[in-house]
Amino acid sequence: MAAAARPGPGCDELALLERLLGLPKGNKYGVQGERKVPVLQTNNGPGLTGLMTIAAHLVKQAKKDQLLGSTAEEKAVVQQWLEYRVTRVDGGSSKEDTRIILKHQDIFVRLQV
Repeated sequence: MAAAARPGPGCDELALLERLLGLPKGNKYGVQGERKVPVLQTNNGPGLTGLMTIAAHLVKQAKKDQLLGSTAEEKAVVQQWLEYRVTRVDGGSSKEDTRIILKHQDIFVRLQV
């Protein structure tokens, strides 16, 4: 695995998640490939690749599994939103596309509450 030295936006989000979960600092993040997929270097074994995979790992590491959902339906919804984040927000071709996608997501969430 060849991770680049300069982390990307996904790495910034993961570092923020790490902090919000109360985990100690020290994880090493990088990116790989043209799409700058986040990579977490681990001390034991191969690195973890992908925003969803690393986010779930951090939540489990913080022993806050309830954030991933308690029921099968909740777990599916959490996965859906993480997948949406990766496929739609990262897939946006411009900052304006991303802004529109996030605006639509905000409207959807507000309608669900």
